[in-house]
Amino acid sequence: MRFARLIPLLALAPLAAFARPAAAQYTVTKVVAVVNPKSFTGDCPAQLKFTGTIFVSRHPVTVSYQWERSDGGKGPRQTVTINAAGEGVSDTWTLGSKGAHLTVSQKLHVLAPTGITSAPATAKVNCNR
Repeated sequence: MRFARLIPLLALAPLAAFARPAAAQYTVTKVVAVVNPKSFTGDCPAQLKFTGTIFVSRHPVTVSYQWERSDGGKGPRQTVTINAAGEGVSDTWTLGSKGAHLTVSQKLHVLAPTGITSAPATAKVNCNR
């Protein structure tokens, strides 16, 4: 008799999986960083503009990120709401002094909802004076 009561419940179990929609995944799929200019020669300090693009699997989604510099410095933790498949963020780094010859880079690190970091965007800075 016990088994007779279980059979109808077991028959409905596969349908229960379809009754609740799966939670939507909001994932950062890719992060890209570039710098402009890639090479600077002139009077310093130089101003480099780093631009990153954050790509997501679903939108809108709020993303936390920060820029990380090759000298070990980190920018502030920031948030942005991504309303498309990819959205841009930027940072400016002013550096260099008379006679400096530098190779520097920054990476864009997405902290949440998915921890992912871009490849470094690298620039060369040659200061005259």
